[in-house]
Formats: sequence, C-alpha cells, structure tokens
Amino acid sequence: MVKTVFLGIDLGGTNTKVALVDQEGTILERSIIPTRAMRKAEEVVKDIASEAMKLRRRFEERGFRVQAAGIGIPGLIDWEKGICLLLPNFPNKWKEIPIREWLEEELSLPVAVINDVRAITLAEKRFGVGKEVQSLVMMAIGTGIGGGVVLNGDLYIGKDGSAGEFGHITVEPNGLRCGCGSRGCLEAYSSGPAMVAQALRALVQQNDTLIRDTVGDDLSRVNPKVIAEAAQKGDGVAIEIIERAGSYIGQALSCICVVVNPEMIVIGGGVAQAGELLFKSIRQGLQERLFMIPVDTIQFVPAQLGMDAGAVGTATWAKERLEKGVIG
Repeated sequence: MVKTVFLGIDLGGTNTKVALVDQEGTILERSIIPTRAMRKAEEVVKDIASEAMKLRRRFEERGFRVQAAGIGIPGLIDWEKGICLLLPNFPNKWKEIPIREWLEEELSLPVAVINDVRAITLAEKRFGVGKEVQSLVMMAIGTGIGGGVVLNGDLYIGKDGSAGEFGHITVEPNGLRCGCGSRGCLEAYSSGPAMVAQALRALVQQNDTLIRDTVGDDLSRVNPKVIAEAAQKGDGVAIEIIERAGSYIGQALSCICVVVNPEMIVIGGGVAQAGELLFKSIRQGLQERLFMIPVDTIQFVPAQLGMDAGAVGTATWAKERLEKGVIG
C-alpha cells in the first residue's frame, strides 16, 4: 500500500528545516540547510526546493507518495495568494515575494504558505500539548514574538493569515519604537533582542552582574541563554531582565484572554528556555491584569514539540489545505 506523506519546510533566518512528515505528524526524515538569507530570495528558494526534491525522490523510490508541501514564513504573508509580504528580520525583507508560485514550479507539487508560529500552533494542537483542548493561544518568544490562536479545534488565522501577531500588542503607550513602526509593542520589551539590549545597558553602566563574568569584554556574546544562566545563579540584573520581560508578556496575554477566553496558553520559542523564572513572571503578570476570567481555569504550559514543531505544522497545514481543496 502506498503511504501518503507531506513536505514541511520551516524557513529561518539562519537555517531552514526540510522534512517529510506522515499523516500522524511523525517526521520520517529531516534535513537542515543554511538559509544564507543575505542572498536574493530566488536563490534561497531554489536551494530549499533542491533539498526538498532530494528527500522526495528518496522516499518515492521507496514507495511513498508526496502529495503537497507547506512552508512556514517568519513574517507577514498573504496565505490565499501564497505571497510573502514582509520578512522584517531578513536583510532584504522579502517584500511581495510569490513564494508559493516559485515553489510549485520547482517542486511540481501544490504548496501551502503559512506564518511560522501559526504552523507551530497547529502542530501543538494536532500532535502536541493541545490535543485535548478546543481553544488555545500560543506565544513563541525568540528574535521576535509571534503567536497563534485555535478556536473550536481549528487554527484561526484571520482574513489574511495575520491573526496572532501578539508581539505587536501595545504594552507601553508612546514607548520604545518597534521594528513594525509603532511604539510600545511587546516585542520591543520582551523579545530576545530586547532582553539583550537591557543586559548590554547594564554592562555599559558598569552594573555588578555575572553576565560580565561570562562574556568578559566581548559584548557580542550576550544572548538570552547567558542571561538565563546568570539568573539561575541568582544574579540580580539577569533576574530583573527576565521578570520584566515576563511581566509584559503576562500583560499582553491578559488582553488576549479577554478576547479569546482560551482553555490553554502555550509558551514556546528560544527565550522560553529561561524556564520557571520566566513562566512564574508571566503567570504573575497575568494574575495582576486579568480579572474577568479566573486565571486558575486556564492551563498554562510549555510547548511540547520543540524544534520539530515548525516542519510538522507546515506539513500538516499543507495536508489540511489539500483536503479542503484550497490548494491542488
């Protein structure tokens, strides 16, 4: 019997993951290639398609059938047209890139395009921590802050795929300028780069901190992991940075909860590796702001699928779009 599988592509600024995923969300084989995002978009897409075709040919020779491909984009998309509207963290921004058209031409497969964190949200709902609930919100905290919403058991993406841009909830009116052009966005206060900026400020101001012991005079080595490790050792500066970030995240989540009323909040992304100190701060920030809904009725959990979630989610998105006749 021929087994049906799907290609899942997780586009990142540093590396891109390409995987073959079965209908149960299991990755059969994965490959990681450098994105080299400073190049033209066409060159990046050709490399991704080439790697995807290698996987496809190997598995089709073994009797599998690859039916469709999905790609997760770390930015703004038009999911119906399959266009990447903007990649704010890529050097050339990828404005108005017809990525579905290019990939379909290269792969000779139907292609579904989705925001990367929406893909992770879908993966966690179908195969991860959210399998048993009908509503959840996911927040991924890393270089940026993204999110996703599940309502009535299905991913909710809004009219153009933008539902879940939680990093651009205002937490400080007239606050710091955000990369999106607005001021006071959550991303400007609680993302990985925002935390690093606070640590650098403390180092420049000669504050007493274990962060300095780790990085010495090389300030380029400051990252969220270094901050988290210092906090776990009891460093006051690092603890304050993480607690402030968590408080702002809790504030933003309180706004989301009064709109969505979710059963579950899922926290993921690289910065979430700061662990319980961050989670405690988020919960406290939520409790201080959310009064219309009992906070203790909301499950508050870390993401489960880890680094595989993006590829699983994009492949699953392609499968579901194909089944509904949206692609193909």
